[in-house]
Amino acid sequence: MTNAASTKTKEAVMTAAVDLFMTRGYNGTSVRAVADEAKVNVALISYYFGGKKGLLETILNDYLIGYLEAIEDGIRRETSSFDRLLAMIESAMEYQRTHHRKARLVLREMTLDSMLVREVMASYFMKEKHYFSLVYEQGRKQGVFTQMRKEWAILHLRGMITMPFLHAQYIREVFHLEPNDDTFVMHYMKHVKQFIELQLCTDHQTKNLPLPMMI
Repeated sequence: MTNAASTKTKEAVMTAAVDLFMTRGYNGTSVRAVADEAKVNVALISYYFGGKKGLLETILNDYLIGYLEAIEDGIRRETSSFDRLLAMIESAMEYQRTHHRKARLVLREMTLDSMLVREVMASYFMKEKHYFSLVYEQGRKQGVFTQMRKEWAILHLRGMITMPFLHAQYIREVFHLEPNDDTFVMHYMKHVKQFIELQLCTDHQTKNLPLPMMI
């Protein structure tokens, strides 16, 4: 099998796995069901991924590598700490929007306690925290972000980044909005920017707003 054919087969298997893991759950999905959905020989899943666990791990790694690259790209695009923070959040949102099914699966898996999830937390999400810390600490040194302790700021921002894709069905059914639409991200980012301006930045007096308590 050529490299192109191998890549195409792997992508077909991963796409099928994401769809089935989303609808049936990881434990409720068999390797054969994935192979049937992808229209490949079941032996190829063991050959390429080492089985169902290896397949899930590959999906997680593939998604999170791209996610971190999107954040890095956002940081590189800007120079000021305020614009960098906005750009990395927007890049993360756009990446999730264009990979929304995989995003929902990965975010859902991250709520579970397993050795695989712990390993992912210790690698990818510690790196994500590092990027947020770098930008936020840069802003604190510049006198831009002084209204909230770094840890709480990162938790708030991460929640805003992941919420629309972790709870996509809730948003659709209750609010009749489509988080995978680019207009949703555009309007959502306006509220993210407002949160950063009002809750994290020092420029409250020009807005005639009371300063929040330092935490």
